[in-house]
Amino acid sequence: MDYERPASVYTSKRDTWIVVLLWIGVGGLVVAAASLWATSESIGFRLGVTILLLATAAFALWVLYGTYYTLTDNELLIRSGPFRWRVEVDAIVEVFPTRNPLSSPACSIDRLRIRYRGSGFGVMISPINKAAFLRDVAARSSVFELETDKVGRPVRVSRVAKGS
Repeated sequence: MDYERPASVYTSKRDTWIVVLLWIGVGGLVVAAASLWATSESIGFRLGVTILLLATAAFALWVLYGTYYTLTDNELLIRSGPFRWRVEVDAIVEVFPTRNPLSSPACSIDRLRIRYRGSGFGVMISPINKAAFLRDVAARSSVFELETDKVGRPVRVSRVAKGS
């Protein structure tokens, strides 16, 4: 490439049901922390458990609102709260849609699975604008082929000599 494209940042799509469930959980943690102060437990115990409960609530919100993906010419940096993944663009084999519910740095079930060399399963993400993300990935390497809803490297078919 003759020039470097600016980095593109994609925010994670958030399914409403995931947001609601997490906020219900956060509300429950806050209520539990507040109600703990009505008990006769020691101040140290109440303070320790309150800090633990509020830290758990903050962690859940950090993951929910701190999940995004930065694509540069060389790598895809995936951030989800305190977690980080780095995927070299040259290592990407294919990117395709999935609704796999396994744990991943995605706040939606409407996901893209990124298979890359060096990883057995890959990683799943959920950019709000999947089509723009796919176009952007395809533009980062001349070997990628962009189809309607996926990006991948062309499949090489080996020829077997006749008579073998």
